[in-house]
Amino acid sequence: MTVTLPADLVETAWLAEHLYDPRLRVVDMRWRGDGSGRRLYYQGHIPGAVHLDWHSDLNGGSVDDLLLSPDRFAALMAANGIGDDSAVVAYADTDHSGAARLWWALHYHGHEQVAVLNGGIDKWLAEGRSLTTAVPQLAAARFTPRLQPRWLATADEIAATLENRAAGAQLVDTRPPEQYAGLAVWSPQGSRYLPPGQAWIEVDGARLRAGHIPGAVHLHSVDNLAPDWTYRSPPDLATLAAQAGLRTDRRVILYCGVGISASLGLFSLHLAGFNDLALYDASWREWGADPDRPVEVMAQPA
Repeated sequence: MTVTLPADLVETAWLAEHLYDPRLRVVDMRWRGDGSGRRLYYQGHIPGAVHLDWHSDLNGGSVDDLLLSPDRFAALMAANGIGDDSAVVAYADTDHSGAARLWWALHYHGHEQVAVLNGGIDKWLAEGRSLTTAVPQLAAARFTPRLQPRWLATADEIAATLENRAAGAQLVDTRPPEQYAGLAVWSPQGSRYLPPGQAWIEVDGARLRAGHIPGAVHLHSVDNLAPDWTYRSPPDLATLAAQAGLRTDRRVILYCGVGISASLGLFSLHLAGFNDLALYDASWREWGADPDRPVEVMAQPA
């Protein structure tokens, strides 16, 4: 009998009960800027989980951390035992962006049987549940990509939105407030503040300007999480969205530094009842590096 995911956000008790279902695939998406996310996996992970690194495994574009091509993504899923009939549960730690990133990527490729583990591995451990160092030996599967373009936004779509803001999509910047304000830019090590009088910083070979896309509202990705790093309730998430001025009857495009924390924001809006959502995958690594794209700067953080 094939397991059916009860929701897009599943609890640790549900995962523990269904952990050994043959159709279930658990994916550890922990990541660290120094590459130690995979080492954490080998030190201990939820039984049956495979590990994927959003930076080294899912990165395949000319812009850093752009998602793999459909063929390469399908091959990666298949090699890790994820097939067309698999139910996938993704987990991470801290802010859970990696798990939300896989949720979005699978939906973009037409695979809807995927959920995020609420609270991730930290909640699993806090409840006294066991980890293992055993790496599962999974048979290769068959994963068929069926692209759903609505989940992916481009710079050109955003530019068209700026030309007609009344009818265009709503834009959401999920970066930390200092980056939205134009006081700092994203880097793999965190926010890098601009020297006085300078409008850009070079990050990994790209000259990134400070600021945000004109008209974008600010909704920091981690604000969607409770103090214990579980997701806030859907009503609370809907309230946050409404306070930011977002409407459920309009398309919403989210971006961040490289498309990762915006995945958490997108998933949170999905939980809040938004249906027309898209990720600007290239995010500020593309927009901020293109001198022909407009930016806005604030005097103080939002």
